[in-house]
Amino acid sequence: MIRLWKSVLFLFCICFFCNVARADGLDLFSHLYLSNKKYAKNIEVHAYLVTKEQVAKLFSEENAEVTQKTNKELYGQEVFLLVRVKNNGEYMSFGLLNCKISNQGVPITIEIGMMPGGGNMKFFHDSVLYIGKGFIPN
Repeated sequence: MIRLWKSVLFLFCICFFCNVARADGLDLFSHLYLSNKKYAKNIEVHAYLVTKEQVAKLFSEENAEVTQKTNKELYGQEVFLLVRVKNNGEYMSFGLLNCKISNQGVPITIEIGMMPGGGNMKFFHDSVLYIGKGFIPN
């Protein structure tokens, strides 16, 4: 009987620590139910290195277009990582997006909120992160 209680307690502890360790805040069973790695093909992602002026233009104009500047144009300016995400699939989606920048060892994690499905997403969900100043001109 003691062995049964030890097994139950062990199983409870494993489930508890799995739930506590989840970075996305979902319990183990919800994560298994809601995760669908194949759905990622329906998510459109664009990443740019942009200046402060480009970020200001993006958020001040409704249909502003973003063009990637060269290193020479980014040199000596504050540089931001702009990540644009759009759901083209039929289901609502959300989650974490890991962006790896070559000169930084740790990936940057961006939490993407709920995006509508069914082709209803007309605009991109934009996230902007400060990267640094002073790129190499070449």
